[in-house]
Amino acid sequence: MSTVNTKPDPAPAPDAEMAAARAASQALAAEQLRHAAGRWPMADEIPILGQQLVRSIDRYERLHRQPPTWADAFAGVDPSLLAPLQAVPDGWPYKPALWRRELRQHLMTELRKTRWVTYTRTPRSLQPGDQGRGWLRTTHPIAMIPTPHTAEPAFG
Repeated sequence: MSTVNTKPDPAPAPDAEMAAARAASQALAAEQLRHAAGRWPMADEIPILGQQLVRSIDRYERLHRQPPTWADAFAGVDPSLLAPLQAVPDGWPYKPALWRRELRQHLMTELRKTRWVTYTRTPRSLQPGDQGRGWLRTTHPIAMIPTPHTAEPAFG
């Protein structure tokens, strides 16, 4: 004698529904970020962004006698180059600030990997990297006057 369950499956618990919705949102956000990060910045944009960022860092250090925050440094970059940070995709499940932060982190990693900038977790540790200092020396040699926060000797 076999017994067949004729009762309908119980409805999922509200907690399970919320967890499933949260997992779906996280998966959507991760896919959107992977897609955006794969398209930006392009290889030909890295030197342009690096040059503008290094120039901005240098200018800020000379004016304020301390390294800039990332926000301070990005303020000196052409906003059209940073447009992907502002272009939050349709269907983004979180606040726009999270999009900007995640994509900015990807850009920071690319600029560090290509040695345009260097930084640590310490606040205001942002400085030109080897590539950035070399570009400053050849393009703007007067800008290489040392600041209290760099060990870089003056050119010449």
